[in-house]
Amino acid sequence: MSGSLIVHLNGWPGVGKLTTGRVLANRLGAPLVDNHLLHDIAIGCTGLADPGRWPLYEQVRHAAYEALKDRPDAETFVMTNALCANDPRERQAWDHVVDLAMARNAALVPVVLEAGFGENSRRLCSPERVGRELADPAALATFMTADSIQKPDVPDLLVLDVTRLSADQAADAICRHLRSGAGERFQPATDRHRNLQP
Repeated sequence: MSGSLIVHLNGWPGVGKLTTGRVLANRLGAPLVDNHLLHDIAIGCTGLADPGRWPLYEQVRHAAYEALKDRPDAETFVMTNALCANDPRERQAWDHVVDLAMARNAALVPVVLEAGFGENSRRLCSPERVGRELADPAALATFMTADSIQKPDVPDLLVLDVTRLSADQAADAICRHLRSGAGERFQPATDRHRNLQP
């Protein structure tokens, strides 16, 4: 694709956003702005339970997004988050992504990665996730029962079941989606991207 593009991967913790994002970013020649990249700075400075974590995270995010706004017009970004539909902080986090895309006049393609609970739990407990914020299947089940993952109500949305897909296969499917929307389909982000599916 030509022109500015942001591919945003969303999904439950452990579903494979970071692993898939790395593969996808490599294929697109794009920087990967992973949610842990920003959260880990705040957690490293304040600790996970410290109330000062969130104001610091928001400062880090603001600085990062301001830098991204000024990147070359044709640059593509791959971003990841775990954003729920009914959490006000996470709704606001998505608004910031939309603001970034609109400031860059960039197409914003939301991709939601889904997996069956058994597979998501297995991935959540994988050794490479040791020390991450959530590695408890019981906590994941509680989150899944209480809320749902954001799905922006736009035609560009791709919901991808990765239960039986490797990161390479998931990246293949996302690249096919991007090729199918090249040209006229993927238009620059608008306020419509803020609307979520019920």
